[in-house]
Amino acid sequence: MLVLNNHAEVTNALSDPDLDLDLRVLIHSRAFELHIEDDRPLGDGGKFVVVEGGDTPEVINEAIGFPITGYDAEEPDCEWIEDHGLWFEIACASTDDARTFIFVEHGPATELGIHWLCLSHLWFDGEGSGQ
Repeated sequence: MLVLNNHAEVTNALSDPDLDLDLRVLIHSRAFELHIEDDRPLGDGGKFVVVEGGDTPEVINEAIGFPITGYDAEEPDCEWIEDHGLWFEIACASTDDARTFIFVEHGPATELGIHWLCLSHLWFDGEGSGQ
């Protein structure tokens, strides 16, 4: 589990050679979007949560701030859920207009509830796209 709440933590993650390159690219893209395009400093406008294989529902829910998986799970109010190959991305907005970006490892050790949430929101072969 990795939680990034401010600019320094994001910078450290982006320069960590042990962190998956695809994940670093996703984090950079969203950090850029928040900081430059939305003119919001990290920590004020959002946080990043990385869910990795082996993370438990309790750890995931505590890091995110609401029950997204486990027995008390609720369907999150998401802006989007996207598949980026090795990582899923869930973007959630809160009542204070802050955004939480959740990056979920797409692997066999990922907690089943949040993995299923990501998989269940995917469209295949043009389904749902009006085609």
